[in-house]
Amino acid sequence: MNVICHNCNAKLNIPDHKVPKDKDTTLKCPKCTEKIQIKATNQSKQVKGKKQKSFQSSFGDRLNALVLIGEDNLKKKAYSIIKQMGLNTETAENSKDATNRMEYHIYHLVIVDETFDGNIGISGIIGKMNTIDMSLRRRICLVSISNNYKTNDGMAAMHSSVNSIIHRDDIQHLEEFLSSALMDHKNFYTVYNDSLKLVRRA
Repeated sequence: MNVICHNCNAKLNIPDHKVPKDKDTTLKCPKCTEKIQIKATNQSKQVKGKKQKSFQSSFGDRLNALVLIGEDNLKKKAYSIIKQMGLNTETAENSKDATNRMEYHIYHLVIVDETFDGNIGISGIIGKMNTIDMSLRRRICLVSISNNYKTNDGMAAMHSSVNSIIHRDDIQHLEEFLSSALMDHKNFYTVYNDSLKLVRRA
């Protein structure tokens, strides 16, 4: 089992037989000694369904996602994970198709690979994001799958004009990563919108 320390981003390879499947486990990172929690993997469909329902109930309406990945295997994996999370999930074949879809639909999550549409796709998507009204842009969590930047590299995300980054090698943790990214995005703009309302009343 591959595990990532969320404190120092160290990648650990834990033998499967040393990780209990029926209960949560905690271990110390050998690099920074921070505690790493590993969730039980042997969960029933009922528990998984409750988790999905709990995630969706945090947002109210069902969320829409647009998956922009060129490589078939990676696209299928990401599409499957996001759909299992309960989001209405669509894909686009190229940047033109993607921008056309974004003209007529609101996507709460847009996940784009750096190599989408021959490397020009991600710049086209970011360019599209920069032209839409900010009230709409704030509703979209834009996530980049990177070959170069570390997962949760906030500085790289800011320079790339995306909300979050996940490294390609960490794609097996996509569900956990997206759940956190979407909740952080929602919480940030809830506070932001509440602050705007207070300023307007002043």
